Amino acid sequence: MNDKSTTALVARRMGNALYGVLTAVMAMSLLLMLILVFGNVVMRYVFNSGIMISEEVARMTFVWLIFIGSVLAFRAKQHLAVNMLMVRLPVKQQKVIHILRQLLILAVLWLLIDGGWAQTIIGLSTVTPVAGVPIAVFSGAVWFCATAMALMILADLYVAIRAPATPGNASKFMTSYDYVEDI
Repeated sequence: MNDKSTTALVARRMGNALYGVLTAVMAMSLLLMLILVFGNVVMRYVFNSGIMISEEVARMTFVWLIFIGSVLAFRAKQHLAVNMLMVRLPVKQQKVIHILRQLLILAVLWLLIDGGWAQTIIGLSTVTPVAGVPIAVFSGAVWFCATAMALMILADLYVAIRAPATPGNASKFMTSYDYVEDI
């Protein structure tokens, strides 16, 4: 094996491991939300009391669940896209459009990274009323999501620029898949 294929294999394994970790975090977040919200409902109706912190923690968990899910969907190329025009173009044009589209997405992600970081810094000085957790937890999810997606875009751009514009590589120039079988 040469150095390029070894690096690609290591990067793919790291990406798959991170994908697994984020999937597990999503599952645990969903379980925690279920326990907190259901437990709070039972406590209110049966014991006429409640768990004060449950609503805030469930809200934080829900925000992170959404943004982690967005990252996972982005990696699996499951975000919304219309490929009707792309599949009808020659592969060379598909490659050019794909690179331009990824650069545009990267520019938007930069705005989210910059704004998310600024909001995270601002949110460090404000805490939630019950849990006392910094509000930065919410904007930190935006920053994490945008940063993770930007890293994936950079890796995709690297692959797309290096891949020759041949019919065999046409799938590398797609931002999303139309069918489950394509994944």
